[in-house]
Amino acid sequence: MEDKREFIYRVDAHDRIVFANAEWYNFAGENAALAIKPAVVIGFLLWDFISHPETKQLFHDLLKKVRETGRPVTFPYRCDSPDCRRFMELEIVRLPNQEVEFRSRILRQELRTPVRLLEDKVERTEELLIVCGWCKKVAMPAPRWVEIETAVNELHLFDAARQPRISHGLCEACASLIRSKSKIS
Repeated sequence: MEDKREFIYRVDAHDRIVFANAEWYNFAGENAALAIKPAVVIGFLLWDFISHPETKQLFHDLLKKVRETGRPVTFPYRCDSPDCRRFMELEIVRLPNQEVEFRSRILRQELRTPVRLLEDKVERTEELLIVCGWCKKVAMPAPRWVEIETAVNELHLFDAARQPRISHGLCEACASLIRSKSKIS
């Protein structure tokens, strides 16, 4: 199950999305984001698509660092679907005129028993679960972050008729990893 595609999008000097390749749009569609078309992406600020404040700040810092130094930044992340764990890599590269390109690729994939919590068309409760946008672990009390299957088990969601809503955050381990790889303080 090897996937050699590269998913690319670019922002201009003002952080407006100016380009996304066909593979990026296709990948979005394959992952239930069927409404992601050029008309709803091109010309919009990158920040319109990042809601979590710490993640938004981290991306601000990464873009500033890449633009100032001209050195690319590369780090791992996950982009899971209900039936697959995708271990991916993101490279952020400065282009001429202060444009920045984001290049993602799949490093490896692992099939798994489908997780209803991640399904797009499942009925939701008002409860909110925070999932790390990088490693896909779920925030639990104590504070700790666990794999999605562990969270489903511990929260007794396996047989639940409705699933909680999901919002994305950033666990401390991923924030530290990204900051250390990119030398952001």
